[in-house]
Amino acid sequence: MEQKTLTWKKIYETVNRISPIPKEIWEKSEKLYTFRKLEYGDFLVKQGAKASEFAFVFSGVLREYYLTDQGNEYIKSFNFPGDFTGSYFDLLSEQPSTCNIRAITDCELAVAKFSEFRELFSQDIAWERLGRIFAENLFLKKAKREYELLALSAEERYELLLKTRPDIEELVPQYHIASYLGITPVSLSRIRAKKKI
Repeated sequence: MEQKTLTWKKIYETVNRISPIPKEIWEKSEKLYTFRKLEYGDFLVKQGAKASEFAFVFSGVLREYYLTDQGNEYIKSFNFPGDFTGSYFDLLSEQPSTCNIRAITDCELAVAKFSEFRELFSQDIAWERLGRIFAENLFLKKAKREYELLALSAEERYELLLKTRPDIEELVPQYHIASYLGITPVSLSRIRAKKKI
């Protein structure tokens, strides 16, 4: 129970940074969340299955990625402690998921049904505001990612990733970092070797 209280406080602090919600309103949503542990390799969302949940990452690292029919993997983002994760596009479309969300390490999550969360929007303007700001933040994140892939070189994308997340190489395998950057592991090795000269 103490672990749940601490985790719940962490979620509230994170949400409050996105958009402030009075504590008495926030407490009504506590029943939405259940706590789940994922082991390395476990899926939160599986491509082709209907997405219905989103989660707050309490510990561990996940990756969100697309898998082509040819077996090629393209990572769109990583999720670290303090992040929310869930394929927002698939949750809104209510169609089979276009992506996978999978644990890179053992993870502890607080998971909620997206449909139940959306019902809160009509109950108080604070929830509606949170939903709007959350959607705006996701749009900004997506636009930034598109800009990086289309306008920056692989070296510039790597430098920006290290600047944004200095501990990335301690948390995520090199081949996953390469996939996220849109390059091969060999190309990433060359970039890293060049950086050390």
